[in-house]
Amino acid sequence: MTAGVAVVTGASGGIGGAVAAEMRRRGWEVISWSRQDGVDASDESAVEAAAERLQGWSALVNNAAVLIPRLLTEMTAAEWDETLGAGLRSAFLCSRAAFRRMRPGGAIVNVSSLSGVAGAEKFPRMSAYVAAKSGLAGLTEAMAVEGRALGIRVNAVSPGSVDTPMLALSGAPKEPSLRPEEVARLVAWLASADSEPLSGANLRLDPS
Repeated sequence: MTAGVAVVTGASGGIGGAVAAEMRRRGWEVISWSRQDGVDASDESAVEAAAERLQGWSALVNNAAVLIPRLLTEMTAAEWDETLGAGLRSAFLCSRAAFRRMRPGGAIVNVSSLSGVAGAEKFPRMSAYVAAKSGLAGLTEAMAVEGRALGIRVNAVSPGSVDTPMLALSGAPKEPSLRPEEVARLVAWLASADSEPLSGANLRLDPS
């Protein structure tokens, strides 16, 4: 008997890959929604079609994101839209699908970032990424309110510098203070019944 069916977006590597591995280790049946798997989480029709194929699911991890490092003066509107699409629109679309289909007792975990936490240090060339993660933090709080009536809990985790290719791409002047596996353990806990009745929380994870 499995712990349940969990959908993880952006599970091809980094934090998402570690989350998928950790949840499988804990007995979840993990379904990956990514472009590599044929499901663009920022595409409405693709998400709805994938959701219709599921027989039932009890956890969603919104982890999809892209980082296009650009100074604001050099960023194109298309790059801005791509970043917000991957990091925020995808969370809206996948969460909406979950709200419509999940049974009471389900859980949604949004993988945000310290970049989206007010007052945390920000770095150049990350304005679109910061906007996406800030939006995701606010969306978490709003969804937790609406999820209460559906019996669905919604929480977020906001890690600091994690040893992933995205951190290297960012050019942020910080050494990694976390491994993806450390973030994954917290995400898996939030997706499980062990974290009940916690909802509406954004857990900051930054040991440095």
